[in-house]
Amino acid sequence: GLRLLFGIAVFGGMIVLCIIGWSYGGAGGLIGGALGFLVRLGGRGLDWGERLGNGYIGALMGLPVGFLVGGVYALAWPAVQAALNAPAR
Repeated sequence: GLRLLFGIAVFGGMIVLCIIGWSYGGAGGLIGGALGFLVRLGGRGLDWGERLGNGYIGALMGLPVGFLVGGVYALAWPAVQAALNAPAR
């Protein structure tokens, strides 16, 4: 009961965080969640219930990792490009 409610709240909260932080890499979080779901969906599982559970865990792992990678891309990559394209001193 309570464990399922907590799991759903964590999943929903991470999606809301990705939407709120869209300009800071939230798209990467949603992409990471989708990729994590798809990667784990094709794994071992006796029935579709078990495979969907594995996909859910994959999405929970992919959301924060994708958000982190998307944040680095959105915030750090422009600074790296500016440093590389700056005129020589």
